[in-house]
Amino acid sequence: MRPIRVLVVDDHALVRHGLVRLLATLDGVEVVGAAEDGESAIRLAAETRPDVVLLDLSMPRLDGMSALPRLREVAPASRVLVLSMHDEPEYAQAAVQMGASGLVSKAASSETLSGAIRAVAAGKTLEPEAGLTPREEEVLSLVAFGRKNEEIARALGIQPKTVEHHCGRLMSKLGVRTRAGLVAHARRIGLRPPAGS
Repeated sequence: MRPIRVLVVDDHALVRHGLVRLLATLDGVEVVGAAEDGESAIRLAAETRPDVVLLDLSMPRLDGMSALPRLREVAPASRVLVLSMHDEPEYAQAAVQMGASGLVSKAASSETLSGAIRAVAAGKTLEPEAGLTPREEEVLSLVAFGRKNEEIARALGIQPKTVEHHCGRLMSKLGVRTRAGLVAHARRIGLRPPAGS
């Protein structure tokens, strides 16, 4: 089976080289180029016709949002996966409206990034995450690592009933019906337990 051909675009050399090295370790993924700004990205995309463009948003000369429509013009079959330090839903929604197939936070795990690349290469669009409060993220990450409500309550200095309430709100926001669904979702987006828990 043909590998997923990826173009990496980030203005920070360390991030760019790190992504190239990481992607080189993934089965079925081939890096076809690396660019430091939107202008270079458009040129390389036209030359290499990648399956997926990993595109940073904040760059000099031509930022990611401005580059998006031009990338879609020069390489219409390429799927664009935005990489950003901003993982708020509104950034993902704006990127998708501009033609991206989704957004991945730069804080995401390598497993999350790999899954996102494979998903968009397969034609899927990653839906923006429901906006979670910092406390909900803490609860979700502890649930993901098998903690019981009492343990979560102790770790966060809250009551077990409050944990139960947070879990109910998380299920509603994330569209899952069980605790196992919360665990699966948290692991899929690469949540880790809070420091010191």
